[in-house]
Amino acid sequence: MAPSDRLRGRIVRPISYEDGSTGPLVAPVGSYEIAEMGEHLHFFAEDGVPFQMPRKHALEHHKIGNLEVEDWQS
Repeated sequence: MAPSDRLRGRIVRPISYEDGSTGPLVAPVGSYEIAEMGEHLHFFAEDGVPFQMPRKHALEHHKIGNLEVEDWQS
């Protein structure tokens, strides 16, 4: 996915999740560029380590307001 295909988003409340490779993690509040990659979303921040989250889990948090994503077709 090219940088122009990335979405802009914001995590407004910390989100607990598992990425399938480690134990429980917490996605911090902040602004991100987000790339949709199959069943996962990849989050990129200027001042943080990139991370991925299952797309289905992110969609649940989008629906309840913890994650805001511009122009996201869900």
